Amino acid sequence: MHLIQSSTRKYLVLSIVFTWMLAFVPKSVLAQETFQQKLAQLGYDKAQCTDWSDSTNINIPKPICAYVNLTNVTSVPSKWTTVYSVWMEVYDGFGNYFKKRIQMALQGRSTQRYPKRNFKVSFFNDEWIGDDTPDIKIGDWVEQDAFHFKAYYLDYFRGTGILCYKLYDQITRDRGELGRVWERGVNVKDPDSGALCHPDAFPCAVYFNNKFYGMYCWQLKKHRSNMNMKKHKAEHVYLDGIRLDINTMFGGTIDWSRLEVRNPKDLYAMSGKLYDRDNHDELMDETSPYYDLASDSEDVRKYKQMTAQVKHYLQNLSNYASEIQALINKKSSTATIRAAIEERFDVTSFIDYIIHNMVINNFDGLLTNYQWFTYDGKKWFLTPYDLDTSFGYFPENFLIMPASYYYIFPVSSWTYNTNQPVLRWVYLYFKDDIDQRYAYLRDNGILNTETIYSLFTNWYYSVGEANYQNEWLKWKDSPCLKETIANPQWELRPYTYSKYKAIADYSSTQTYQAGDFCRAEFRVWRAKSTVKGVSPYKQVGCKDSLARVFSWTKQRLASVDAWMNYQFTPQLVSYTLSISSVGWSTLCLPFKFSIPEGIELYTVTGIGNDGKLTLQKVVEPKAYTPYLVKGYLGDYLFVGQSEEANEDDPDYLVNECLHGCLVGRYVPKGCYVLQNQNGKAAFYKVPEDGKIMMGDNRAYLELDSPELANPIILDEEMSTYASVSEKSAEIVGIYNMDGVKLQHTVKGVNILKYSNGKTEKVVVK
Repeated sequence: MHLIQSSTRKYLVLSIVFTWMLAFVPKSVLAQETFQQKLAQLGYDKAQCTDWSDSTNINIPKPICAYVNLTNVTSVPSKWTTVYSVWMEVYDGFGNYFKKRIQMALQGRSTQRYPKRNFKVSFFNDEWIGDDTPDIKIGDWVEQDAFHFKAYYLDYFRGTGILCYKLYDQITRDRGELGRVWERGVNVKDPDSGALCHPDAFPCAVYFNNKFYGMYCWQLKKHRSNMNMKKHKAEHVYLDGIRLDINTMFGGTIDWSRLEVRNPKDLYAMSGKLYDRDNHDELMDETSPYYDLASDSEDVRKYKQMTAQVKHYLQNLSNYASEIQALINKKSSTATIRAAIEERFDVTSFIDYIIHNMVINNFDGLLTNYQWFTYDGKKWFLTPYDLDTSFGYFPENFLIMPASYYYIFPVSSWTYNTNQPVLRWVYLYFKDDIDQRYAYLRDNGILNTETIYSLFTNWYYSVGEANYQNEWLKWKDSPCLKETIANPQWELRPYTYSKYKAIADYSSTQTYQAGDFCRAEFRVWRAKSTVKGVSPYKQVGCKDSLARVFSWTKQRLASVDAWMNYQFTPQLVSYTLSISSVGWSTLCLPFKFSIPEGIELYTVTGIGNDGKLTLQKVVEPKAYTPYLVKGYLGDYLFVGQSEEANEDDPDYLVNECLHGCLVGRYVPKGCYVLQNQNGKAAFYKVPEDGKIMMGDNRAYLELDSPELANPIILDEEMSTYASVSEKSAEIVGIYNMDGVKLQHTVKGVNILKYSNGKTEKVVVK
């Protein structure tokens, strides 16, 4: 069975079974465990845990899934003005625990519309005063003392937006040293290498007074530290635009009501009051009657001068569009126009933004929901934010849009996006650069169905079936669980945009005859009989699944391939496999290769009555095919030409009983993964989903019989390679014939130098 098909079928079955449970099983049977019961299930032992409760500096790894209990509070605040002072207990799943005071309040402009709302928390060491707050370092994130908890009520995965950030991070980090946006900025002194310039999160089960409340995303908030900015540096301007377009910013006049300046801090408004970013005041400049530096204190004078400077930078930004448009109107050369754009905007970040936007179909990202910032007040950068309208989701109407649509409708495009001139100009004048960058990402496997789909499956496993079941019990009315159901007099029909545009909206006063069409909730409906005053739909929903995401992603990439003029180009690629002293490994590569001396490859065809694996030796390996590898201790170089993947092939990443992966993913429950335990290599059974992560370019074993031994011991006679030591050497350098050190193998003769002093010539054709 195809790896992804097998996984998605499993989750569909689980979804059907759980829906049946909700309908027929007594609620007492489905009672959710308490916070303390959950910790016991996770193996929490207070005596063995590291308790950070009394620490002013907390440093824990990034959890796979965290567990939080809020006491002396029953739910998320319902009003913006409400702030709760409560206690929060945190267990990270890795043996770290702490209990701290927090204040919690609502977070997000749209959160009040839904029964499950976002909230934000600020941590305190003191008694909710705020003079003493802890520095909390989670994994490789920047330190913060406050975080956001995102509900993602409309989202089946409770984290699709986070997965979009992770995909964006893969796209940008592939650029190397200058991948992070701040690395291309100036005036960034003593930077924090953990600054992402975009949010990140991990799943978190939230309990109120020991009772399960819901699955949330524990997320980095929008903060200058995550942008590598200083609090009082005028050049470090960070905008959180509600809507930045030709009417609000790029027409030469700033609509301050549509703009939020998040950094620098301690700015002043024209009214003489401190700038209130929630009310979106106009920033102060020298024309304000309150710009009276002579009578101001030193600090106030400094902050007012900083404010005027920030406003000057923003006014310059608002004029950039007219300056570039003037060059276009004069019919300046393409090179001149490109140079003018590059002088004012970090084109690299715009290219990555456009590609990411196109792949995930982030409809909200055309005119809003992005972050604009500068490090010198002159050149502006762009990164994404608020990506919940992605991967086909259109939550306003509980709709999943077809993957083939450019955005919400096929006529939308960057070319016609005159309301957002900067993105439009980058698209028009750097189209070849965009296409080349997209082709590079596709050719090198950074953007493919498996890479993207693995983000979803890994997240799903991280949350875990038990937590999802608790979520659906608590929030059973989530639209992502509901089908769209037509009333008996109507039927839902597929449509194209041209057909949709030509059809009138549904009217309750109109009489419809059988065969008549109308449109409602961005859907097309056809009357089955004469009807008047009956809505076309009984229920609208966007029922989702892993299967839907896999299918949508594959179709989406095919569509973007066409828009980006993409054609696969084989790449010279290499891969180094390290075999430990146990002498076994697994391998799955996206290219054909010659088998290096010192190893053997096998296909696993089954298991015999004696409990031993049935192996078939491989002479000519194929691309996208997993193998079992036996070899001497050491490093082995595999070289070849990458091949275009055929993801519709039933044998894609499947070889008899072996299932491969190109990027790391969790191994499904009941399958077997090759591990070295106590110096013995064997295939060990995976006890539950979300427990064992397989690395890149590896494979696991899936066997039909549930009664097999655990572990499956590899034949001792086949382990003789492990005892031979002369191959115990690592590759320490790759050189060309002139002795110049290379980063990787190239066409022609390559000289490999090993740690034991030996060298080897490898010819790459």
